[in-house]
Amino acid sequence: MADDTRDSQQPAPQEPPPGATASPDHAKNSKTYEVFNAPSPPPNANALPAGSGLNTAGSRQEIPTLGDAIKTVRLGDFAQVHMYPCVRESLLTGIGGGFAMGGVRALLGAHIPKAANWAVGTFVFASFANYEFCLYRRRLEKQYMKRAVEIIDRKKMEKEAEREKIRKERRAAKEEADRKAEEAAKRSSWKFW
Repeated sequence: MADDTRDSQQPAPQEPPPGATASPDHAKNSKTYEVFNAPSPPPNANALPAGSGLNTAGSRQEIPTLGDAIKTVRLGDFAQVHMYPCVRESLLTGIGGGFAMGGVRALLGAHIPKAANWAVGTFVFASFANYEFCLYRRRLEKQYMKRAVEIIDRKKMEKEAEREKIRKERRAAKEEADRKAEEAAKRSSWKFW
């Protein structure tokens, strides 16, 4: 009979593994993730990867090869390369730097092939350096924007808490004034004339 009752009971909901913690409050706030184009808050670091079952080994995934990477490149990507962030600015900087360096080398008496090599080298170096610096600035700007959004949200919550505190104080003062007025009215109504 004891076996029958165990079989008829519903399985208990699974609890998180030992040592797992609930996600912090800032991870529950999806507003910052929506602003920065992230699909959702990051997954819990204590959770097992999807499809790993009950073991920690998980399933083996194929290691990508150079051929797989080359298959993902399309010709249309090269037609739209100027639309990617920082590319246009870095290419223009590289072109200007390469033209200037090649022209200076040619004016100083270097042979044309040597001046052209300097121009191409300067183009590659200046474009790469400007591209990396632009990406670095964008990362910093994104961090500052995220911090600004968090500060604005925190200030908004603080102002709302301050307003709520003032409302409660006003409500308590009004209730106290109403109570005193009622007591005064009760005392004045018992006068004998």
